[in-house]
Amino acid sequence: LAFGLAICFDSFLYFLTMLPIKFLWSTFLLLKSPFSKVDKYKFHRRHFYNMIQVCNAYVVYRFILVPISIGQLYHWIRGQAMLKLYVLIAIVEVFDRLMCSMGQDCLDSMYWNTTKRPRSKRMLVSVTVVLVYTMCHTILLFIHVATLNVAINSADHALLTLLISGNFAEIKSTVFKKYNKTNLFKITASDICERFKLVLFLALVLILNVSQGMDWKTTIKMSSMCGIVMAAEFVADWIKHSFITKFNSIQSKIYPQYSLLLAGDVTGIGHEGVNLDHSHAVVKRLGFAQIPLVCVMLRFMTEALRYYAERQQQSGDGDEYHYRGWLAMQIVIIWSLLCVFKLLLGAYLQRICTAKLEAAPELKKTPININKKRV
Repeated sequence: LAFGLAICFDSFLYFLTMLPIKFLWSTFLLLKSPFSKVDKYKFHRRHFYNMIQVCNAYVVYRFILVPISIGQLYHWIRGQAMLKLYVLIAIVEVFDRLMCSMGQDCLDSMYWNTTKRPRSKRMLVSVTVVLVYTMCHTILLFIHVATLNVAINSADHALLTLLISGNFAEIKSTVFKKYNKTNLFKITASDICERFKLVLFLALVLILNVSQGMDWKTTIKMSSMCGIVMAAEFVADWIKHSFITKFNSIQSKIYPQYSLLLAGDVTGIGHEGVNLDHSHAVVKRLGFAQIPLVCVMLRFMTEALRYYAERQQQSGDGDEYHYRGWLAMQIVIIWSLLCVFKLLLGAYLQRICTAKLEAAPELKKTPININKKRV
């Protein structure tokens, strides 16, 4: 699970750092392609796929999330009855899993249409379907983060107790069912994505509240509440997987075999000749929703930056343009550091995955060139 969490973080950083660079490069090639005779600098269909992804995320962020007031949504959720909120959270979690499953197929269809028949009518249909999916899934995740923010800031922590109890209610609904190794991998992949989303959402809630001027004592208290939520998630997953493997007579060595599947997706082994975006292979395997999570993260981070800029402007003597320039420079520095961290994490994961595949007994019997380039 920890290995899968690192892969999710790497995929998330890829969309946040590398994909914007690819978007700029694809735009440059598109503008230069009519005047260039060198095949190396020509615009290809795979570049169009990168542009569609970034444009899709921008449209959802700019025209769906930006008009929504986080403060008004917070007070609306806080004013609802506890039973309504519990039902709302349950509905969001169910539809979140359904959207994760549907979203990967939508992106695969769009990639296939982009690379094979970009002038077909189905290309427009696939782009529209991906846009609608991203809108719906982003709104669900946005409501989830807002509800989590209300739960952590509530005085009696009643909603937070319901959220934690929902993790243990999941044990009851899963451990007494029949599972095979394939079904267990789906549960494991779902738990990996759920852990990453919970870590991201708790971090966003903490950053948003700190940016609003929270004192040090309250920050420590809120951090402890976030730790309790994460601990409840880890304990519930540990109990769930322990009893699933026990009741279905599945040995624990199946989990290293699952890591080999993810290692093959990261390195590209087993995907030779397959019409699939290699950066999307591991995302499809896990059912990880990159675009909606990035959109939600950007919306909450911009809100936190707005509060931070207002506080800095009120406490200083500089003008507004000075603070905007300083804030923009800080954003560029942070983004550059994330790019460096993404490259280091990606190289480390490549080395770990290569070592896992080379040490696999089934690969020793039928040797495979681990360093083979992906096509």
